[in-house]
Amino acid sequence: MNAHGEDWMGQSRGAMPSLYRVAEYWMSRYEAVFPDLYAYYIGWGEPFCFRCSWLAPVDEAQGSLAAIWGSAGGWLERAHLHDWALGGSNEPENLVPLCRQCHDIMPEFSCRQSAISYVRDGVRKNSWWQFFTDGAFGASAGFPNPPFKVKLLRDAYVRFTEIERLVAAATKGDENAVVRVQKLLGDASWPARPPRLHDRPVTDPDALATP
Repeated sequence: MNAHGEDWMGQSRGAMPSLYRVAEYWMSRYEAVFPDLYAYYIGWGEPFCFRCSWLAPVDEAQGSLAAIWGSAGGWLERAHLHDWALGGSNEPENLVPLCRQCHDIMPEFSCRQSAISYVRDGVRKNSWWQFFTDGAFGASAGFPNPPFKVKLLRDAYVRFTEIERLVAAATKGDENAVVRVQKLLGDASWPARPPRLHDRPVTDPDALATP
């Protein structure tokens, strides 16, 4: 209990709203706060991280925005702008959807405006990571709403960064890396290679370099 009579667990500050409720709040308000938000280009039918624009691998044919955003829980997290432990509220205006990676590196802000700047200054997510997660976890993979999403993403990112290192080495002429990348590209279980690049040589920088 603090000096204002609030329980440390924050009960007097209200329960956390759903991910969809957070998105719904911003649908009519984002332009004044996040003018470059990805929603300006794609709308709200695909749940995305407000900072890096990564699209959660969900089934978009679920019939309602509430269902679509609801199934993005675990892929996306509700991040406090003014940090909850520093007095921030659980109101939708103080929350934004972030991917696990952007949320993990987010500082604890005591100032909402500083947190907004952090979100706005994010760099668009590596498009190969998007291909990778879509192929591994998207509805087309028959795996649209798996349990243990946080662990799945963590394990996938470890594998993805290893692949990036191999690709970088292959484009520089490392013969061992070229062989390993060729094996990956021939592996049907590896989801990260877009169909339009299938016919390019493994050492083609445009085919392998991270956009």
